[in-house]
Amino acid sequence: MNHPSRVVIDTNVLIVANGKADHMSSGCANSAIEFLEHAESRAVVVLDSSGQIFEEYERYCSFKGQPGLGDHFFLHLHRRQADPRCVQKVHITPDGNGSYEEIPDGLRAFDPSDHKFVATAIADERKSVIVNCADSDWRQAAQELTHNHIVVIEICNG
Repeated sequence: MNHPSRVVIDTNVLIVANGKADHMSSGCANSAIEFLEHAESRAVVVLDSSGQIFEEYERYCSFKGQPGLGDHFFLHLHRRQADPRCVQKVHITPDGNGSYEEIPDGLRAFDPSDHKFVATAIADERKSVIVNCADSDWRQAAQELTHNHIVVIEICNG
């Protein structure tokens, strides 16, 4: 797989890399681990400056950086969040209705818990791609995401 250099990572990638998604194959877990190793060493991870994405990672990962590779990656982000060679932060604007002003009308019905990832990619001027591996909502919304020039990479489908 040709890995991107600027990414917004859905939390499910870290969960799968930690082996906490029983419905996903071991091949998918290996793909998630391979991707996170790439992201740690050769990509810029884009997060929202308000911390919504990082807070969601924190609900599923450990600051100890173990036992899983998702935990290890989470600790890496925590330690490197001030290093612009590793992490870039962009401003996203809550709309007061559980979403963000950056979300296009055609994506308002998309899973609200994923709006922060879409808003972050848009706030990054669509220079980053969203990486997913276990959430079918992204595939279901593929046409609308493409219409809005939002690139989503599916690491695996199961």
